[in-house]
Amino acid sequence: MTDNLILSSLPHRYPFLFVDKVISMTEDEIVAQKNVSINEWFFVGHFPNRAVFPGVIIIEAVAQTAGILFLSNFKEKDEYLALLLGIEGFKFKKIVKPGDVLTIKVKKLKIKKIGDSYFPFAQAWVFVDKELVAEGNLNFALKKHSEIK
Repeated sequence: MTDNLILSSLPHRYPFLFVDKVISMTEDEIVAQKNVSINEWFFVGHFPNRAVFPGVIIIEAVAQTAGILFLSNFKEKDEYLALLLGIEGFKFKKIVKPGDVLTIKVKKLKIKKIGDSYFPFAQAWVFVDKELVAEGNLNFALKKHSEIK
């Protein structure tokens, strides 16, 4: 169920898929996980002899989790793509290392509709072993594939 939900909601695939499992989901909230493996491609250079999971990849994992939330129950989801528009007040509180498991919680705050486009807003928290490692807000555009040029 989880694999089908992730793959049917997101266009992302290896090596740029950063959601491994959906733990729970309601209409307004999702909890997902990302297993941080030493085999990730970016650890070769980030950083040699002191691997640190890049903050930008944490944000991407959060954005992908939000994309699942916004598109999974969207009746026309195959026609839309979730595009990250903005990041607000995102803070990193702890270093994430190989072997950690990110637990990502995203809560839908609101969705605006303008024409055929939708603009969701979300709040997110990222935990490792129940300890908060990052948090912030993101906003998106759900755009039809045919409108993206």
